[in-house]
Amino acid sequence: MERAPVPPQQPTDRLAAVRELARSGSLQALDRYLYRENSAHRGDWTLDGGGLVRLLQEMPVKRRVRLLCRMSEGLEETAVHAPPECRGLATLNVLLAQGLSAEQLAPWREPLMAEAAGRLVVWEGWRLTALLEADLAAGRELPADVLATARRTALLATAPGGLPSVVGRFAGSVLNPGEPWADRALADLADLAGEQDGTDWRALLAHALTATGARATAKWLRAGRPLVDAVGPDRLREAVAGWFALVGQPRRHALQAFQHSGPALHDPDPYNWRALPGLAALLALTPPHPEAAEALGALVEAALIRIRGFGPRSPLTASAAVRALTALGGPDVRAELERLLPVVTAGPLAYKPTAKAVVAALAGG
Repeated sequence: MERAPVPPQQPTDRLAAVRELARSGSLQALDRYLYRENSAHRGDWTLDGGGLVRLLQEMPVKRRVRLLCRMSEGLEETAVHAPPECRGLATLNVLLAQGLSAEQLAPWREPLMAEAAGRLVVWEGWRLTALLEADLAAGRELPADVLATARRTALLATAPGGLPSVVGRFAGSVLNPGEPWADRALADLADLAGEQDGTDWRALLAHALTATGARATAKWLRAGRPLVDAVGPDRLREAVAGWFALVGQPRRHALQAFQHSGPALHDPDPYNWRALPGLAALLALTPPHPEAAEALGALVEAALIRIRGFGPRSPLTASAAVRALTALGGPDVRAELERLLPVVTAGPLAYKPTAKAVVAALAGG
């Protein structure tokens, strides 16, 4: 009986090759070999019972971390030229980092964290994915500004990598820090730390983050009403009015923008801005009050500030605020809509869909 042909490279051959390359001192050759193996075996590092990974983990720590840095740098190029290969390479990054301390991994971790902390979004998320997965496995917490960039990258990046499935596994603040309105909200929550009120406010903000679209559903509003009652309608109005008043202010510390060159001063944080339509809808559940109407009008204006190369910050948020004004009702709403109409019809905040929504709201009133 004729034997089946032997595959060109058995696991023992693979281990021998890696052992020799690890001893040779040529990280470039080892790096290239591992990239080829990743491509050939679709990122499966268990074919030899984990022997290859164990060989790499037995390398001297400094050389192992240098290899990790090389493998991580290559992920960015791979995301452009061979996206399907990124998952396996990111997994190998995590395996190379396994068992090492933050201090030992500093040559790899610190440049990645510094890059992330200085940007609104990084265009590809696989390097950050590996960092987050390694830190999660080691039980390490991420700096708030790095987690914030990972959250934004998961939502906006051209190649978000595995971030959408991993960012939520980190305990972090309910909003990202950095925008004045979010910083005020986080400071208000910090003042209530350890109190039942703090728990109620965090639950309300978490619910606001789940709103989708400019029109809140009846089911979502039913779930939000007891949260409004828990914090108190008057306290909700006062707090949210204070937050909305700051939405138009630029960041105090600019990040590198994503959609255009230069600093991101007014560029919206996509993670935080998911909460604004929800907060507007919850504010509309409170009794009519001039402060609530003015706050929603201010949100419309802040949402229509134009970003170079991007357009209005968030037409969806502007639309949600107009809908919330209509739902709020009361004598002050019409005056606020009449004030807004010329603002959204002509001038730097003009935006035809919002103007049509304001006209419709006035006609319906």
